[in-house]
Amino acid sequence: MAKMIVEYHKICDTINMIVSFLVIALLFLLAALLSAAVFYRYVLNDSIYWSAEIARYLLGYIVFLGSTLAHKNKNHISIDILLSYLSKKYDRYINYAISILFLIFWSTVLYGSYKLFPLFMLQTTATLNIPYAYAFAALPISALIWILYVIEDIITEALK
Repeated sequence: MAKMIVEYHKICDTINMIVSFLVIALLFLLAALLSAAVFYRYVLNDSIYWSAEIARYLLGYIVFLGSTLAHKNKNHISIDILLSYLSKKYDRYINYAISILFLIFWSTVLYGSYKLFPLFMLQTTATLNIPYAYAFAALPISALIWILYVIEDIITEALK
């Protein structure tokens, strides 16, 4: 059992590393795309008509995948005023409750995304004419990663 837990932590750490590199790459791609769009518009007096649409989708991926990084690295915003008034013996139960609420929320998001995905495959974007599902895939991907990380949090809390 302990070996499985160690392997699960390694899998989560590997996913975290991949997502970190992906978010950095997407940030550089977004910066390059917007710089090119500004250059074309103001220097060449021409515009890249599809740049705004791609920028929106890149930003969506950056935000959703970045939120998983923030959770994994314990940098996500939290309100701990309630915890400061309670004794330390309740920390474990509150962490369990928070993790279970996260698990319920992200499972619901994942299920809802799964149900809506066929509809998004039928609709296409305005300028690129690609299915909206490619743009909205950031949501179920990040929901799945969040679920993996929350399960890791529950395991870690149980081993304390």
